[in-house]
Amino acid sequence: MTPRSFIALAVVTVAMVGAAVAAVVTRPAPTLIPADRALVFPKVAPAVNAVAELEVKSADRTFTVKAKDGGWVLSSVGDYPVLFDKVKTVLVQISQLKLLEAKTANADRYDRLDVQPVSAKGVKSREITLRDKDGNVLAKGLIGKKVGTLFGADRGGTYLRVDGEKRAWLAEGTVDLGEGPADWVSKKVIDVTGDNMKRLAVTAPGGDTVVVQRAAPGDKDFKLSDIPEGKTQRGQWETNQMPKALEGIELKDIATAADVEFKDGGYKAEFETFDGLVIRTEAAKVGNKYWARFSASAENAAGDKAEALKKQADEINARTRGYVYEIDEAPGKKLTCDHVNLLEGAGTNACA
Repeated sequence: MTPRSFIALAVVTVAMVGAAVAAVVTRPAPTLIPADRALVFPKVAPAVNAVAELEVKSADRTFTVKAKDGGWVLSSVGDYPVLFDKVKTVLVQISQLKLLEAKTANADRYDRLDVQPVSAKGVKSREITLRDKDGNVLAKGLIGKKVGTLFGADRGGTYLRVDGEKRAWLAEGTVDLGEGPADWVSKKVIDVTGDNMKRLAVTAPGGDTVVVQRAAPGDKDFKLSDIPEGKTQRGQWETNQMPKALEGIELKDIATAADVEFKDGGYKAEFETFDGLVIRTEAAKVGNKYWARFSASAENAAGDKAEALKKQADEINARTRGYVYEIDEAPGKKLTCDHVNLLEGAGTNACA
């Protein structure tokens, strides 16, 4: 190696070492997370199995989940059954929240973190209260905005305020409260296929009735009854969609039957299968939402399937009796169908 080559190599080496040192010096120092951080709600972790009630308040709704007869129910919605896994998850999440960083105590800045009192109109915060069976409060506070990740890791955080404290905090951990009661229960309402449907009738509040039927299970098309002279049905596809109204219906919201008023009694429908299962519905459009009640019977069922159909009817009634469900628009439009809307010229008012 010539002296000139050696000098050039030395210069390159020094430059590389310098760059490496600079990279180490300027690298952000790792965030150290204290191991002894305080729990947000210290009473919950040692008594998580003693929690008997969880109340969730928002600006527009309050609901309460309670322990009852070895399970959990929505006591604010007629003791509708709640999913145990949902309760377990939320209670564990609340018990493991840890204080991470003190934030503002200025009420004028609460809106940035969504930790305003729920009494304020339109706020996004949720107030939670956990009680034991004797009514003692184990935890109470405001759950605010979520933080997607903390410290560059796949761990979320939550802005919150403990009841009685002005200071807001960023806590490690998240709480999945959902949007309302519907996120705490099974979504299933009813699922009856249209493949075996024989007849359905939908009676409007004014008395007009839609009847769609077929003579045999093998018939491909359903016929619309009482088509006025000079008129035609809107289309065979629309008519054939009507018997599918009960397929895979899931709830979007839930209330007791007494809590949702149907103007003039709403639309009343009856669906009958060839083997004797009968589903009756009452439905209405309330505001921009569709709500429906359901009941079932199989008194006229006969043959090998009779017992299974009666059991199916009993299961439907046990699940739906006393409740009213918000459902999607697609089945809602079928359950509130007017005869004129299945005729040619219905336009956007078609039922399917």
